[in-house]
Amino acid sequence: MPMMRLSVLAYFLLSILVATFWACSDDDSSRDPSGPDDPDIIVPDTTSTDTTKKDTTRTDTTQTDTVKTDTLSEPSPVFIQNENEYTGFYKEDGYAAFRKLAYTSKTEMGASYLVKFVISNFDTDSPEVHFMNTKAYPIHYDFAQMVLHDERSVFVFESETYFTTEKNTVAGTLTYYASVDSMIALTFFPTDLITPEQVAVVYKMLESRMLFLSPGASKNCLFYMPAGTNAEEAAAGYAAEFKAANIPVYTHAQLFGDIPFQIMNTGTAYGTLRKLTAAELDTAIVSSHDILILETLPAEIPLVAATISKDAQTPLSHVNLAAKARKTPNIAFNGNELPDSLLALCGKLVKLEVKSNSYTVGEASLDEAQEFWNKNVRDPITLTYDLSDTGFIDFADLDFNSAKSVGVKAANLAELHKLLPDNSPDGFAVPFYHYSHFMDYAQVTGELCERSFADCGTEGRSSEICTQVKSACDNALQQESEGSESADEPGTTSLRSYITSLVNREDFAADTRLREAMLDNIRYMFKHIPVETSFGEALDAKVRGLYGEAGVRLRSSTNSEDLSDFNGAGLYKSVKATTREKDLPSDEIRKVWASVWSFKVFEERSLWNIDHFSVQMAVAVHESYPDEVANGVIITQNIADYSVAGIYANIQVGETSVTNPEGGELPEIISIIPSPPPQRGVQSVLLQHSSLCPDSLILGSGEIYALYRTVKLIQDHFAALYKKSSDAIALDIEFKLMGEDRKMVFKQVRPYIN
Repeated sequence: MPMMRLSVLAYFLLSILVATFWACSDDDSSRDPSGPDDPDIIVPDTTSTDTTKKDTTRTDTTQTDTVKTDTLSEPSPVFIQNENEYTGFYKEDGYAAFRKLAYTSKTEMGASYLVKFVISNFDTDSPEVHFMNTKAYPIHYDFAQMVLHDERSVFVFESETYFTTEKNTVAGTLTYYASVDSMIALTFFPTDLITPEQVAVVYKMLESRMLFLSPGASKNCLFYMPAGTNAEEAAAGYAAEFKAANIPVYTHAQLFGDIPFQIMNTGTAYGTLRKLTAAELDTAIVSSHDILILETLPAEIPLVAATISKDAQTPLSHVNLAAKARKTPNIAFNGNELPDSLLALCGKLVKLEVKSNSYTVGEASLDEAQEFWNKNVRDPITLTYDLSDTGFIDFADLDFNSAKSVGVKAANLAELHKLLPDNSPDGFAVPFYHYSHFMDYAQVTGELCERSFADCGTEGRSSEICTQVKSACDNALQQESEGSESADEPGTTSLRSYITSLVNREDFAADTRLREAMLDNIRYMFKHIPVETSFGEALDAKVRGLYGEAGVRLRSSTNSEDLSDFNGAGLYKSVKATTREKDLPSDEIRKVWASVWSFKVFEERSLWNIDHFSVQMAVAVHESYPDEVANGVIITQNIADYSVAGIYANIQVGETSVTNPEGGELPEIISIIPSPPPQRGVQSVLLQHSSLCPDSLILGSGEIYALYRTVKLIQDHFAALYKKSSDAIALDIEFKLMGEDRKMVFKQVRPYIN
């Protein structure tokens, strides 16, 4: 470690004595820190009666500064407080004043409040601490230039602030995580070369100027959180000194592990509180008027008003992605026991309100709920599409702008293959036209009505429900025969007309269980009406010519998913196929088309008030990847900590799903952040080990660096296509490692909804 200057060491020792004095004279570790502007928290009145305020004016600013003096004999610090900066916080200022300066960010741990600071003249006997109005000045350099009148260029400022251990200026961030028990994290950029000795000095400087904290307490205190592998290793080597100086240190992983529950998505919901296991949810009929307590995370989550899980979630779990897309509340209790007060409300109509760091739940009246439901009906949406492409279109002939005829997923896959020809799948698309054409020529018959009735009963529905569906099927055929003298065949109707007849029925809209059964009946028709011979033979021949007997994936690509404000993750069905008779692409494609009319998808679209008949389904076809060593999902922003540049990754061993593990397996969670110059490469911040690989990272350091570089390439490329800067858009990217050589393959790019 480089030797610190004597004045800094002297300040360190002095600040320890000052902090000890304040700790002895101002122990308030039991008070709630949320601040008076948080309506969910009752804060004791800690306003001091022994201080007064007076105004002074600094010579370097036109703003009026507020300072305070102590009327008692004991000396008290005097702080400048104006609209640009504070030089300190008084006891009565509390977290409310902190949040007044803070930039608010949403993280996996709920809302966080970021206040940046600059310490000038750090290597002198008179260092100056400036808590920045981070809402007004989110960049350290902008604040230094505009408020402190620092005349250095941005290059010189950053070089002398971040990329050296000989510091005249220090810049960092204070983060209040509202969901973590009354503590503020001191962090620095992962690229900052600040030493542990310097961190300790900065810590004491800041602590002595934040008088609403309780030095030495277990909560309502400041702690140091190293940002990145290098900083964590340096802090571990200096652990004894930090302990002796009474400076608590927590890593990201420790911080995440201490959270009793996660606020995954905020919002308000009314519904009947129901507690279900994943197995029960497979057959339960639920709706947007139900709030679910989930014992375990399900493979799929139907449309519900809100979700509360006992298991931990990640931001990329299907449950949370669905909640974000639907704008519905979502809480996870991290494996902890659910509160008795919550469980006591099961079976009752309740109001659930989830805020950034708390939730409330209580019984509600039907009138209150109905008023809420009526007020939140969305404006109707009719989706656009192009049916002019009638062939099978190779990825080579598609690009980002082809979504109008093949959907965003297929278009982005084609664009991705152009960018990464050796590390992404090649294939072709079956355009919207073929789905729409099938709806017109496929004929529903009386025989299919009979066969579907038998199928209805085998799936556990009541005989009463199945009889109602059979009656609706017969009535649709009867109406078609009566309404047209030139029907193609007596007792038949086109699939499109049949679906229209069922969807327009009053009992379809009024009865959730009947609606689910009728939609299942529609899917049965899709799967049991053959495609046109010419289409089927051409599709099978195309697959056989490109891939031989290798397996392929038929992936849904609609005009109602992967959109800028709605990604539709996990809604539609993708299937495997081969050129063998038992699973030909010409047969399996009907399962993908049928998924347009699944119950959960229909309910989802109804929530968004989307015209169901404007939805079109294309299919992306490419070779499947059977030899999967690892898989993962990337978000091209560091959503674990927005104050630090980088990307966020959930990674798992083999083919075990990251977003939807059937056995509750936990993925590895890391942030990948740049290393400080002049180093090249990246650092990883471990947030959670994989439960299948608890002792090491799944990817090697070289693979992590390659992943980061490729993701940044994808980010820059697609940001330009979406007509946004790379910093203004986040993408959701899926990848796999394949085979013994661990080849990295990227298989999906879409906008991330945060």
